[in-house]
Amino acid sequence: MISGDGVEQGLHTHITRLQACLQRVSGDSHGPEEGSDAWLLLNALIGDEAVNNESLAARFERSGRWLAEQGGKLDGRLNGLQQYIDALLNELKEVFSDQPGMLAAATARLSQLQSISVMSLARGYQSVTDQYKIESVHTTQQLEQRLTALQRINGVSNSAMDLDQTLEITAQEVAAELHVELCSIFFYDELQRVLTLRATNGPRPLGGMHFTLRLGEGYSGWVADKGRPLFMPDALSDNNFASEARSYHTDLHGLMALPIIFFGNAERLIGVISVQSIEPREFTRDEISFVEVVAGIVAINIENGRLYEQTDEQLRRKVHELATIHRVSSIIASTLNLDEVLQIITTQAVHLSGAERSCIFELDEDRQKLHVLAHYGLNSNLASSIQIGVGQCCAGRSVQTGRPSMAVDCFQTDESCFIRSDPFVSSEIHSVLCVPLKVKQKVLGCICIYSNHRHLLSPEQMQLVITFANEAAIAIENARLYEEARRGLELKSVLLRELHHRVKNNLATVGGILSLQRRRTKSPEIRATLAESVNRVQGLASTHDLLAHEDVSEARVDEIARKIVGVAHSNLCPPEKRITFQVEPSPIVIPSRAVTVLALVINEMISNSIKHGMANKNEGSIIIRGLEEDGMVIVQVLDDGVGPAFELSFDEAAEGSSEGLGLSLIKHLIGDLDGKFSLRRGMVTLSNRNPQENNEPVERTISEVRFPLVRRSRTS
Repeated sequence: MISGDGVEQGLHTHITRLQACLQRVSGDSHGPEEGSDAWLLLNALIGDEAVNNESLAARFERSGRWLAEQGGKLDGRLNGLQQYIDALLNELKEVFSDQPGMLAAATARLSQLQSISVMSLARGYQSVTDQYKIESVHTTQQLEQRLTALQRINGVSNSAMDLDQTLEITAQEVAAELHVELCSIFFYDELQRVLTLRATNGPRPLGGMHFTLRLGEGYSGWVADKGRPLFMPDALSDNNFASEARSYHTDLHGLMALPIIFFGNAERLIGVISVQSIEPREFTRDEISFVEVVAGIVAINIENGRLYEQTDEQLRRKVHELATIHRVSSIIASTLNLDEVLQIITTQAVHLSGAERSCIFELDEDRQKLHVLAHYGLNSNLASSIQIGVGQCCAGRSVQTGRPSMAVDCFQTDESCFIRSDPFVSSEIHSVLCVPLKVKQKVLGCICIYSNHRHLLSPEQMQLVITFANEAAIAIENARLYEEARRGLELKSVLLRELHHRVKNNLATVGGILSLQRRRTKSPEIRATLAESVNRVQGLASTHDLLAHEDVSEARVDEIARKIVGVAHSNLCPPEKRITFQVEPSPIVIPSRAVTVLALVINEMISNSIKHGMANKNEGSIIIRGLEEDGMVIVQVLDDGVGPAFELSFDEAAEGSSEGLGLSLIKHLIGDLDGKFSLRRGMVTLSNRNPQENNEPVERTISEVRFPLVRRSRTS
């Protein structure tokens, strides 16, 4: 059996060949580089004392750790190592081809070295990867824990808690997460330029929660002044910062302080957040990043709160302004009294704009002058004497251009301004807003609002006043139109009453003349003709009286019939005859154009029934009824006298009839209403006033007219 020394001696004699084969595999031009895997294997194989088994294992283990730390691949390294083993094995077979024992011993030695190198390399690599895994798990857990802490802080910031409570919880979460004794949050007051303590996780400084710092004072003041973070392992080592660090009952060394800044359209300092520990401490990058995120959450929370308060205030102001406009509009709409409307406008304009005085000017188009219609807060003597030309002063220029205008202390340089004439007023008024009052591009005047403040109204306030002025202009125009309409209506009412009076007197005069003529004539025929004429004139007078006392645009059919029955009964019924008249209720309303025509037609139909139907009877009854059917007005005069000598249908003239003046008048008049007339004998059902009486149809003479019903259009 060959000893180990014999193998090493045999291999050493062939070291040049072994180096050459490894050189070919590695590609090195000068042989295996010292310290490389090929160099370690070769020196361990030939029995170099500097590279024994323990040294080989230690070196490959260190190499495996280095490989893992550099992020190398283990499988690539093992493949290269295997190539060296294979090359040496092939070379050994050639070298010891005639020495089987030596070959076996050398091969065993090479296999042992391969096992040691591979195991050591893998062990070193695995030790580092295992450590990385442990650190990764720890880092992951730490990140999850901090993410949970950030979620809690963000959740508290978005909750309905008040700000102080939110900041206290935030400070507690930060202190617990970073395992420090103190977390403090200061707010910066821009007006006083001081930092005020708003929250801590528990420890309070000597001044309590009223602890304040000036800019540049202590480490918190330094961070606020410089606007950048501050990190110190021992804050007590710097006299500039030690004063704040010693403000607590326990000395604090480790320090991390960051500014709380809101990065919006412009950077704005919110405050400072600081973390302190009793022991000196270097804070890691991850810990700094955590506090930076917390500072961002606090900044956004504070800014959102500020914007919410600002928006809420703006919303309340807008609601108040809109409610004021709605209230004023309702008041203006409820009255058409111009003086009252103007006083409401001047008063509410002051309340709406926050000013002290207001004035409404009216434009006299003929004279091109403005004079005061109403005012609030001005001297009455001054207001009554104001006369401003168009183009002069702020009011005159606003009327001239038709556009609003604002100015501050303009009366000092404008000699045409009326405010200059009253030193008391000019000493108090500084800004003015003039808005033209326009309706359909017509300028009625303007409204001017005077304020004691030296600032212009915001665009929103100005637009609000313009909106109010537009409504005011419409209200003024409506009040004027109402006043003009009221005066016109009164004038028309007087003229109409006078007209009715004169027409009534004229008809009475004509009727009186005809009656006087009838009494003086000796001819029975002429007397009868004059009696009919008197009846017609008095029928017209009654109809005119009906229209004069009711709605002149329309009248009911039964009311017309009752008026005519009263006239006919007194003028046409002979004393020896007992004729009863009945007008059935008929709520049909016809326009004034048809009223006079229908009155004359009913008068002629009643006259015809008395004259011809009751010629040979001392007693009888006449019934007048009106009804509506398929858009047609139907008026019937029914009598129980003798039947007519001929019948007249709607569509044809009666053959052989000798129509008298009455029938001719009926046909002519009803034709003006696009109506028709008929005269016939027929069966009718009378209205039954007594339920015990029989209600069978009876025969009657029927005079009937029908014409289209035209209703008066009604606008809402």
